[in-house]
Amino acid sequence: MNKRDLIGLKNINTKDYWEKRFRTKNWGKSGNRQTREYAKANVAQMDLNSDYDGKILDFGCALGDAIPIYKTSFPQAKLYGIDFSEEAIQICKEAYGDIAEFSSGNHQKVNKQEVVIASHVMEHITDDKQIVKQILSQCKALYVFVPFKENPLYREHVNYYEEDYYADLNVEQKKIFLVHFNYRYAPIEAVKSFLKGKFTLTGSFKKEIIMYKIKGSIS
Repeated sequence: MNKRDLIGLKNINTKDYWEKRFRTKNWGKSGNRQTREYAKANVAQMDLNSDYDGKILDFGCALGDAIPIYKTSFPQAKLYGIDFSEEAIQICKEAYGDIAEFSSGNHQKVNKQEVVIASHVMEHITDDKQIVKQILSQCKALYVFVPFKENPLYREHVNYYEEDYYADLNVEQKKIFLVHFNYRYAPIEAVKSFLKGKFTLTGSFKKEIIMYKIKGSIS
């Protein structure tokens, strides 16, 4: 999918779509690994001190795999996660309920927070700027992480991000960086690779990311 195809693009990211992905384990090990690698890269770019002891909300937390990374990086912080998938939140509570509080809901369910992290969520949302504005009304700072100039777009992504994408908001900081890691193929992926004549059990993930730190309305 190219940038020029954005107009009239149908968004497949419905609640039912994600409930099914999480319920059927379609998210898989690759999704968990990607979330963790993104989280490691996120904290390396954020300007929060390691002794930060306020609230951090992981908005669109999926299965919560970023939470242990945030806990290690900010051990004194109070961690929260929210996702519109009840399936995902149930898994979060079972896996990480001892280090964070989780709830199901959308942006309208976000309570007042000091810091909100939206890691690779906004590219899935058609009206993402309105969602961002709503979240900003409930926090001091919002960190948005999204693919930078992704072309072609991944099939679940509906937005194309350049440096000035959020120019109408109070963006305090922007950073562009590369996330790169190697991974082992799942059995089905290995079979597909062999059928294509590629006799390897490992793959490489590489994507350029942009971080926007946006000032919220709460002082």
